[in-house]
Amino acid sequence: MFRREAGGLLGFFIKRDVPAEDAADLVSDTFLAAWRSSRTSTVPPDLIRAWLFGIARKTLSRYRRGRSRRSALGDRLRATLAADSAIQQPAGSGDHDLHDHVRALIACLPEIDREIVRLVYWDGFTQEEVATILGKPATAIRARLSRARKLLRDQLAESGDVE
Repeated sequence: MFRREAGGLLGFFIKRDVPAEDAADLVSDTFLAAWRSSRTSTVPPDLIRAWLFGIARKTLSRYRRGRSRRSALGDRLRATLAADSAIQQPAGSGDHDLHDHVRALIACLPEIDREIVRLVYWDGFTQEEVATILGKPATAIRARLSRARKLLRDQLAESGDVE
């Protein structure tokens, strides 16, 4: 299981802006939590991957909470400096390509919808697997994904990036 899923888990963390050295530690933490879990032997084989990514998501949440507690002052300082820099150097109108524009639109979605879009389109999970990872009903995942896609499609059409 480790050999088969470690690369996907590493990509999961890196795609969510975790530094590579921390991502490797989080992969280890995920497998440790899976090994310690009392559910390990009861998970159906076809859902092992989704179950592992559910553990990875919780591991990522703990990592982010701990990281934010340790660096709250640094984050405020960076935000202040970035705002000052943006005021001094306004962005040009043609600086962003479509990829950056889509990422920015995804970032504007509610957190749960962002994660659903990422799991389906970045990580390649089915909607049923996403439901397992997030611990939500599959019907709710389908509805949220449908609304998120429509919103993104409408925003892209409005900006003239797609028709």
